[in-house]
Amino acid sequence: MNSLKYIILISIFYLIVGCGEPTGWQEPFPERLTISVVDSIGIEMGDSCYVLGAIADAEVTPSGTILVLDQSARVIREFSSDGIHLSNMSRSGTGPGELSSPVEMSVMADGKIMIMDFGKVAIVVLSEQGESLYDLTDWGFSIPSSLSPLSENRMSGWRLKYDMIDSEPLIILQPSLFSVENEGLLHTLHSDTLMNSDLDAIIASLDGLMGSTVMTSDGINRIFYCRKSPSTYEVMCWNAEGDDLFTASVSIPPVEKTEQEILDETEYARRKLAALGQNSLPSTYEHDQYYSIVQDIGVDSNGCLWVQRGTEVNPVFDVFDFDGNHVATAEFPHAGRYWQFSITPNGCIAWNNDPLSGVQKVYMIELPVLNI
Repeated sequence: MNSLKYIILISIFYLIVGCGEPTGWQEPFPERLTISVVDSIGIEMGDSCYVLGAIADAEVTPSGTILVLDQSARVIREFSSDGIHLSNMSRSGTGPGELSSPVEMSVMADGKIMIMDFGKVAIVVLSEQGESLYDLTDWGFSIPSSLSPLSENRMSGWRLKYDMIDSEPLIILQPSLFSVENEGLLHTLHSDTLMNSDLDAIIASLDGLMGSTVMTSDGINRIFYCRKSPSTYEVMCWNAEGDDLFTASVSIPPVEKTEQEILDETEYARRKLAALGQNSLPSTYEHDQYYSIVQDIGVDSNGCLWVQRGTEVNPVFDVFDFDGNHVATAEFPHAGRYWQFSITPNGCIAWNNDPLSGVQKVYMIELPVLNI
């Protein structure tokens, strides 16, 4: 994105919050709670069951086991709650139940495992034991992303819709509800339009449209959605009927990347693609000048919303209660901008996509107790 656009965005931000300098901002909860590491899974060498390649996603199941989606090996590794390897699920391939280019994973309340496979343009559905049930392929142009389970065999996610305005292409992101069994759209919750200027920058980024938004659910009846932005912090919440419940927001000033951070980010992008067998960055790749204010979102076992900021070196979360009130800020005391978190009603885990040791691990974490 060009510098003029960001100057305008920042100017609008300062007018809204009424302060002329970023240093005028004050942390709403300066005494941060601490997220703790309990144990970890993963080794550099030895038993191949514990050597993790490129972690695409990881989830805690309703029964308490831990599933790790290894993108490079195209397999799901299943571990017990205390880190003992139990089984490997699926395998590389393009047949039913096999994985080609898996990018994300979700687990339904009955244990069914859903894997969004970009290579097969399908959602691969496995049983709790890892047996192939069926592949959902009848999605037309756009397969849903950011899958999250809801009750009654429904899932939330977003998909793309194309339109034209004055002969110019328009992309619309549509957070929606889908049926797992009937392979169909139930209803659309919201339409989020990407204009040309937004679209050019997103497509040029490493994660493209896949990285432009985050979405999750409480596993029952509430859905959360956020368009990632360098200037706006808004997490929208609906119930499964499409009613607006609240919008979670915190006034956080934009944070510009330093020259060194941009260099580090470019090198990380190279390593990430190399781990997947690609030798160079796409010719269209461009770094973002500013960090996204919201990095990711999750919902804990109490129904509280955890919003990970993208503006801090250590992972920092704003916590909102069931009604959308900002009740706490929590910090994970391990530096790194490439930490990923899976905060779900079933449990919480984390992993670093760019560990200093070069060894990927999955960490079992414990959230702090909230006084609400």
